[in-house]
Amino acid sequence: PGLGKSSLAYSVAWCLGLGAPLRWEINSHTTLQDGLYSYDAVGHLHASQRMTDSLEIGDFITLGPLGTALLPTKKPRVLLIDELDKASFDLPNDLLHVFEEGGFKVPELVRFSGEHTVFPFDSSSPDDRVPVADGRISTLHHPVVVITSNGERSFSEAFLRRCVRLEIKQPTRERML
Repeated sequence: PGLGKSSLAYSVAWCLGLGAPLRWEINSHTTLQDGLYSYDAVGHLHASQRMTDSLEIGDFITLGPLGTALLPTKKPRVLLIDELDKASFDLPNDLLHVFEEGGFKVPELVRFSGEHTVFPFDSSSPDDRVPVADGRISTLHHPVVVITSNGERSFSEAFLRRCVRLEIKQPTRERML
């Protein structure tokens, strides 16, 4: 901890001109779903009970950092998955499937045909919306993914084979100076 592993994502994004990285901080309860999107079913229910004229399901869906990184953009996004070693055993392998597919489905939107707009993870206003056609998000360019770990657990060989590993050693006093 404290060696600057996370700053690698920011440096890569800046050097390649890819905009601000998306940051996904992992804890022991984090699931793949958390990274893909969230659906505010309770908010949707309350709005439907008020009989709001402009009730649109996309108003209640927000993409997570991984979901936003997989949007079809002109340039790839940089995604920082911070401290993956804190995750449940399944999360690293669940990530492999999404990365190999280059996309995912939002079941709440699949039920409705056509295009819906949802909020990306890094939206800053209610006007920041992105279109999703037929409930499927498919990337044009795979994101640049930087995953940090404090070495508190090991990962499967299948996962590690798909990673370029960089080990950052504790710097000496002379190196820091």
